[in-house]
Amino acid sequence: MATATDHGIISIVDELRVGKFVAHHISDDLDWGQGDIRPQSSFIDQDDQRALLTAAMESIEPVTKQELAYSACTDGRMPVRLLDGEMIIPVREQMVGADIVSAFYVAETLGASFYKDPEAPVASRVKDVAMFLQANGLIPSSHISCGAATHFKMIVGNVIRFTANPAYVARLQALLPGGIYTPELHDLILKATKQRLENGAYEGLTAQTFIDAVEAWGGKHGIAELRDDNRGIHGHVEEQIIRLRIPGHGINECKLAKLTDGREVFGVNDNRIERVARLFGRGDDKDYRIAHIALEDFVDAAHGTLAKDLPTYVIEEA
Repeated sequence: MATATDHGIISIVDELRVGKFVAHHISDDLDWGQGDIRPQSSFIDQDDQRALLTAAMESIEPVTKQELAYSACTDGRMPVRLLDGEMIIPVREQMVGADIVSAFYVAETLGASFYKDPEAPVASRVKDVAMFLQANGLIPSSHISCGAATHFKMIVGNVIRFTANPAYVARLQALLPGGIYTPELHDLILKATKQRLENGAYEGLTAQTFIDAVEAWGGKHGIAELRDDNRGIHGHVEEQIIRLRIPGHGINECKLAKLTDGREVFGVNDNRIERVARLFGRGDDKDYRIAHIALEDFVDAAHGTLAKDLPTYVIEEA
């Protein structure tokens, strides 16, 4: 299978085994995306894509017990330091915008099922999410100049716009566990999302709103600074989306950069999505399913907002 891009044809790797891991390509290739992060013309043949995927799989490492409480963003740029001064960057599980931004979208989707006051100012609602995460063993995390935080409102709007494309909905169904997705639940989510946007629910929301909440409830160890070497869009040159299904493991982006001379992938830990969905479901099956669909919506809409024509690989233990 090949995907047309502005640069020609990117060759897909259907299956790859590296050590104890196996990667499978999923059929959707983000051709419905609208972002400026595209496959690079110098890395569009199958050998180059296989080399990157191989390096990504070789860069998968266990996350330490301490760092399992923290999270990192899907952003593939290499971290250079933490705001507490730590220069040896730990491997962490990844979410879009780290836990704080993705979890905020879940809380907004659940509305009165989560918030005591769903009409509270947006900064107060973000704080409620940070407090909830911290109280339940997930330390709020983020990074400086997070695109998912900066463009939160745009991503939320794109959840609605992208859903009009059958390929986007097929992607949701392909990546969600069986028995989670129904059109009725998704319609319920979209209706509430549209209402929030129309009501101006995100006026005044900035990336700093998330950083402030993270620092207050997670400390500076949860905030990273990422490398921007002026390549691509603020340094973004991601070429693949990696959906990691190996609990307690993450992609060591510093190792990947070293192995590939600076090439990048978007990473997402599907087990982290499951964990956050369970947390927000709080034992209620409907709320759990809504939370899980919302998290998948936010992942895919974020990648489609940032990028276009990127292949997606699911990596599991062989």
